[in-house]
Amino acid sequence: MNTRKFRVATLPLAIAASIIISSNTAAASHDGLECSTPDSLEPLFQLLHSLGELAFLAGITVGTLGFLIAGICLMLPGEDYNRRGKMVAKNVFIGVVLLLSSNMIVSYLTVQMGGTACV
Repeated sequence: MNTRKFRVATLPLAIAASIIISSNTAAASHDGLECSTPDSLEPLFQLLHSLGELAFLAGITVGTLGFLIAGICLMLPGEDYNRRGKMVAKNVFIGVVLLLSSNMIVSYLTVQMGGTACV
């Protein structure tokens, strides 16, 4: 089966699934669950929070450099550079979208599995 036909055939299914998932309300409120960290683990959580922010900033920096490289490849003469620049720009865009939406994805999955997300 041709992969292009397969992708086009599954596009309506993917759109319908995303509409169904996004239209459902959150499962239940977890107000009764405790959402506090023990004092002995507070330095560990601070360290993990700092590392998460550092990784986020590093990802944004890599995304910016990726778009810069894609732009340079698009400006260079030649069909090979043009094709490579478009491929790099597409892949960097996908990566940046995943990076920026990762917090939302994790929060959504945590709520759907019945846990709490302490922020």
